[in-house]
Amino acid sequence: MRVYDISHPIESDMLVFPGDPEVCLETVAASAPWRVTRVTMGSHSGTHVDAPAHFFPDGRSITDYPAERFVVPAVLLQLPNLADDEAISLALLRQHLGSPPRGAAVLLATGWDRYWGSDRYFVHPYLAEEAATWLVASGIGLVGIDALNIDSTVQGTSHAHACLLGADVLIVENLRGLRAIPAGDRYLLVCLPLPIAGADGAPARAVLLER
Repeated sequence: MRVYDISHPIESDMLVFPGDPEVCLETVAASAPWRVTRVTMGSHSGTHVDAPAHFFPDGRSITDYPAERFVVPAVLLQLPNLADDEAISLALLRQHLGSPPRGAAVLLATGWDRYWGSDRYFVHPYLAEEAATWLVASGIGLVGIDALNIDSTVQGTSHAHACLLGADVLIVENLRGLRAIPAGDRYLLVCLPLPIAGADGAPARAVLLER
């Protein structure tokens, strides 16, 4: 079985969403020969899962879900190169996606992770409202993207989060390396977030297993 690691490593001063806590890793004093690292970061640092509590005050948290919710069949879509802040339209999704299995993950490969660490990473493509509505109606369980945000960071939109999380569809952002993986539906996504009690989201180590 081939395993694709599609997560960004956690490191000090890594890119974060504007206004989120900075990431800081520092070695703290410990008795030799032991080593301990203090980790300071926000719940949406790096590759991470958004739970409904991220948008809805009374929404479910990360620890409200069993582990099996984060281990699901996945369909990988290789989208064409998109422009800065361009919407991923319903027509484009229909062109690349048939009928995903209920509860499955749909992973959107835009290639925007190539701009990781640069200002252009913030002007990424995003999911159009009608596309998000269609995905919910299709019965999927998770949407992932290799960009900072499933909504438009430039415009400050929230329609995709509201639609998906409101329907209990989880979101994974800041995936990487999807362009190097063949499109298709023969994958199993394993994306286990840290079990931070009551958290609105959590960093995750995401991998795709080729079945």
